[in-house]
Formats: sequence, C-alpha cells, structure tokens
Amino acid sequence: MPKRVDHQLRRREITGALWEIARADGLAGVTLRRVAAEVGISMNLVQYYFPTKDELLTCGLQHLIEAASARLKAEIEAASGPRAVLRAALVGLLPVDDRSRLLTAVHHAYLAHAITDPAMAALLNRIPRELAEQLAPTVDHPHALTEVDALLAMVTGLALGLLIGTYTQDEAIAQIDHRLAALFR
Repeated sequence: MPKRVDHQLRRREITGALWEIARADGLAGVTLRRVAAEVGISMNLVQYYFPTKDELLTCGLQHLIEAASARLKAEIEAASGPRAVLRAALVGLLPVDDRSRLLTAVHHAYLAHAITDPAMAALLNRIPRELAEQLAPTVDHPHALTEVDALLAMVTGLALGLLIGTYTQDEAIAQIDHRLAALFR
C-alpha cells in the first residue's frame, strides 16, 4: 500500500527549511537545492511542491504572515481594554522568544529582498497598513490611524534593534509604554 503524504505538512516543512536558511543567510542564500538538503528530501520533491524559487518564497511569506497573525491574535485576545489591546499587539510584534525571533528575522529577510523585488514589496506593503487599520479603533484620537501607523513603524525598528542587540527586551517595551502613555493621556 502506498504511503499517504500530508501535502500541507510537507509544504510547511519545506517553507520551515526556507525560514531557517533565510534567518542564517537572508533570502539570497535560499536555493531549491539548499532547501531540499535542509529538509532531507530530494530536490525533485521540492520542485514537485514549488517549481520555482519565486513560488517557494511567496508561499514562505504567506506562511510567515499566517504564523505572525496567529501569534498576534493570541496576544490581542488575552488583553482587555483599548490600551491593553494596542500594547499587546505592539509587544507581540517584538522578538522575545525563539519562535518570535525566527519570525522577525525571516520577516526582515523578506523586507531586504523586497527592496529589489517589486512583487514582494507589494505583498509586504499591505501588512502594516492593514494592521494599523485594524488597531486604529482602539485609539480615541483625531489622527488615530497615523498614530498607530507611527507606533508600528517604531516597533519594526525596535524589533530589528532587538535582533541585533541595540536594545534589550525591557528597553524596547519601555519605549512602547512611553509612547502609549503619551497617546492615552
């Protein structure tokens, strides 16, 4: 009897290998052959699921967005009250554990790649805007969308700073709390 394969699981294993390579060497270091070696499968099998590197990168980004969204949703659902919801969302975007460090490092690899890839830039450009629109109603301010958009931009910089050691987790969270105190005066 032939072995049954969970195709969704196999695709996630392959994109997981892509993430590990991207964390170590950026997206420039990703090749189908290297991903195959990381997963421990043949390159033909990788090509069965992802005929081109672009398809692999796009699927990897989609899985990244899903993982980050699920993490953020859990952080937000645990909070109560507008300020707490916004704080949970902002702190939830910081790389504070192994999983979030992986997600953040891979996200930044995609951002670097998007500088020279307009299609990838188009996919990535939607994320902060959609998130800002989702979170803006938590802020009672005439320029709520602009304020939340600015906070998200700040957190993107803090997240990168955490990855490279510019800030500690406590320093990054203190900066978020400082800005929220000013916003929710």
